[in-house]
Amino acid sequence: MKREAELVVVMPVYNEAASIRGVILEWHEELVRHTHFFHFLVLNDGSTDETAAILNRLKAANANLSVIHQINIGHGQCCLRGYRWALEHKVQWILQLDSDGQCDPRFFSAFWSRRNDSDVVYGQRIIRNDGWSRSFISWVVKVVLLVRCRVICVDANVPYRLMRTRILESVLPRIPGDFNLANVALAVLLKRTPGVRHGYIPIHFRKRHGGQPSLNFPQFAFRARQLIRQLKKLD
Repeated sequence: MKREAELVVVMPVYNEAASIRGVILEWHEELVRHTHFFHFLVLNDGSTDETAAILNRLKAANANLSVIHQINIGHGQCCLRGYRWALEHKVQWILQLDSDGQCDPRFFSAFWSRRNDSDVVYGQRIIRNDGWSRSFISWVVKVVLLVRCRVICVDANVPYRLMRTRILESVLPRIPGDFNLANVALAVLLKRTPGVRHGYIPIHFRKRHGGQPSLNFPQFAFRARQLIRQLKKLD
C-alpha cells in the first residue's frame, strides 16, 4: 500500500464472482476523480465460487489493491477486520462498501465533500431497488435501536459509509467478536460518543449485479432476536 494513501475502501466479499470485477473497476474510475491516494482492501470471506481467482487477477494488475483471503467470519466481523487494518496503516479515511454493485459511485462526490464537517457520513437509502423486504428489515432495525438503545440511527446497517479512521480507535474494541451485525453496533456506539459529527447523504440503492444476499427475509426473525440480545453487550 502507498504510504500516502488517505482513503481505504473496505469491501467484504462472499461469492460475488458475477459482480466483483465490475464493482472494483467502476469505483476505481470514480475515486481517481477525487484523489489519487486511495487503496482497495478486499476481504474474501471464504467464497466458494470463482471470487478468489478473479480477485487474484485484479490484484496482479492493480498496485492499489490488497486482497485478504480468509475463512468465513461473516460480513460484520469482516468489516471490523478491515477497519482495524486501516487503523494499523494510519489511513485517514475509510469508505465501506459492499461488493454486489448496489452502492452507486455517483454519490461519492457528495460524501467526499462532507469530510471536513463530518466524522462519519452515512448513505440514507431513499430509493431502493432491492425489494420491500430489505426496506422492512432496515425499518425494524431502526425501531429496535430506538427502543432498546435510545438512539436514532437513520440507516444503521447501510454498507455505504465514509468514516474518519481515528474515531474508531476507542470504539472498535467495544464490539464483541460474536456480534453479527457489527456495523449496527458501530453506528450505535458512534451515536453515543460525544463530539462525533454525523452526516447523511440521500442515495439510490441499486439492484444487485448478481449473486444472493447473505441475509434473506426468513432468516431475519432469528437475526432480529439475536440483535436484541447482543445489543445488551454494548451497555
